[in-house]
Amino acid sequence: MSDIRVFIVDDEDIVRDGFTQYVPWYDYGMEVVGTASNGSEAYDFLCKHDVDLVISDIYMPKIDGLELVEKLKAAGKSPVVILVSGHSDFEYAKRAIRSKIVFEYILKPVSFEELDKVLVAAKLQILHEESRSEFPILTKVEWKKLTADEKAGLITKQADIINEINLCDLDHALRLFNKSWEFMMKNNYSNKMISRYCIEMSIGIMELVLEERNSREILFEDPILAINSRSSLEAIHEYAENMINMSYKVMSRKERLDVSPLISAALDYLNENYANHDQALNLLADKLNVSPNYLCLKFKEETGINYTKYLNSLRVKHAKELLGDVRLKVYMVSDMVGFDDTRYFSRIFRAYTGYTPTEYQKKEAVRK
Repeated sequence: MSDIRVFIVDDEDIVRDGFTQYVPWYDYGMEVVGTASNGSEAYDFLCKHDVDLVISDIYMPKIDGLELVEKLKAAGKSPVVILVSGHSDFEYAKRAIRSKIVFEYILKPVSFEELDKVLVAAKLQILHEESRSEFPILTKVEWKKLTADEKAGLITKQADIINEINLCDLDHALRLFNKSWEFMMKNNYSNKMISRYCIEMSIGIMELVLEERNSREILFEDPILAINSRSSLEAIHEYAENMINMSYKVMSRKERLDVSPLISAALDYLNENYANHDQALNLLADKLNVSPNYLCLKFKEETGINYTKYLNSLRVKHAKELLGDVRLKVYMVSDMVGFDDTRYFSRIFRAYTGYTPTEYQKKEAVRK
């Protein structure tokens, strides 16, 4: 989808300017399309324009933030709304959260870390609503069958196919995939099961290529969207095979040709330091002696994804490896891959894998 359209509402000029100028919106795939100094101005604009995300102060002249939300609902408008206030008024907070379109309530002064978490979560919510970007949900029967067949060696674990790509053995990778495909087709696997298998494999391949080759060549489509949007199993098979073939071409090269020295250094740093809890974009930009805005622009331009999404995908990849050890608790894994908040980690993990960390750990235990 195109950039998420953001509208800022606050009666303080310094706050509106701060949100507009100092938040790296491009890094989140977002664009500020307008601002207003009160709820009345905001309502007029929002009735005439389509906006995905509204960040609004609660206490404002003419129409306050909660009244704005109610008026938008009555007008049939349903952007995702983040309400901000300088007053810790619990009753206002409760009223706000009761509204279906209010996504979050945060207090001033807003820290970058808190805003980052809320914006990432809001983006996932918007993408979920607008783009069918979700994992196919399997029933317990489907999940047990898939897991049992993997354990029996009737279909290949996606990790084994990915490992063959890492070893640059294209023929073996394709053989393993097609063996699994033929088994799934002959044994009446549902379309959801087949799609889920191919999505997990494709995401794993993309993670491998990004981490090992700093290459964006295979980032031509989001695997979840790509597979969900294909109307036939033949088209899904073609996409998955193409992913394997393209990733082999990248992995068989020894050079890293796709990114500039700046972004190569940024990727190398993240690959080595993803577990550090403080990985704000501005800190990395300072290490690389460039401005945060320039770094986030170049990062998205050269890798095809924004900084936060790459960092989260890297952390989730390593979290999956750690969750294979059933002795590790979810809160321990969350901390080990750089998350301060276990609930936030669980939300991100599910968005990237389709499982909660606990579900994933149980699934891996059964597979072994």
